[in-house]
Amino acid sequence: MLNFIKLVQNEGIKIFTKIGTWVMIAFIPILVIAAAFLCKYANQDELTVNNVWEFLDLCLSAIPNLMDIATLFTIIVAAGIVASEFSGGTIKLLLIRPFSRSTILLSKFVTVLLFGVGLMLLLLLTTFLTGGMFFGFDGASELHAGAAFSNVAYSWKAIGYSGIEMIVMVTLAFMFSSVFRASSMAIGISLFFLLTSGQLAYVLKQFEWSKFLIFANTNLLSYVDGMPLIASMSLSFSLMILACYQLLFLALAWYVFAKRDVSI
Repeated sequence: MLNFIKLVQNEGIKIFTKIGTWVMIAFIPILVIAAAFLCKYANQDELTVNNVWEFLDLCLSAIPNLMDIATLFTIIVAAGIVASEFSGGTIKLLLIRPFSRSTILLSKFVTVLLFGVGLMLLLLLTTFLTGGMFFGFDGASELHAGAAFSNVAYSWKAIGYSGIEMIVMVTLAFMFSSVFRASSMAIGISLFFLLTSGQLAYVLKQFEWSKFLIFANTNLLSYVDGMPLIASMSLSFSLMILACYQLLFLALAWYVFAKRDVSI
């Protein structure tokens, strides 16, 4: 276990020694503050915010929203964490160490998840503090608009469901990173699916079989709002579909990484 933790630490060092990582981290609070200023002074009805909980709702569930930005940054890291080792030739230095390929791949996946969780916590913390300073901390027990539960309960649901969506999309990017040797290709394909998944799901929703596609099940907040993409879908159904895809992506990533020939 200690050796595995060291592997994760080593992967983390690789991520945080890049200037781009710190730029992405700094970008999160900047965007939150910019969003608060926009809501405060834009004088637009759709941007009207009365308390921190409404601001948190806006940042988590609007289209597009700031959670999508955190997911985007994590996908960029995930899509390059394996592929860059091959394109840069550093994979040889990893494979000569006394660790199995499965352990190396798992350490990279855990590192990516920790990075994503860190960005998510940074986003939530800055959103809560900024929203509280701009709009006040009142309204926690008020009923959420169009829902039968409080603003706090809705926020927790939004956080949990957004986190699940992030994990699924990051795992997809991680799989592409393992399959493709070029990090640019892995990042490009991952970003394409992130940016077009919602539109693809909407276009195909007229077909009943489309409910088995991954992108038709990632927006779990639609169940909280009572507006699933297809009437026959349910929250448990979507969670089951996402779990199956998650296992498929991880299995494919492991198989390709374990079987790939590397001349040392």
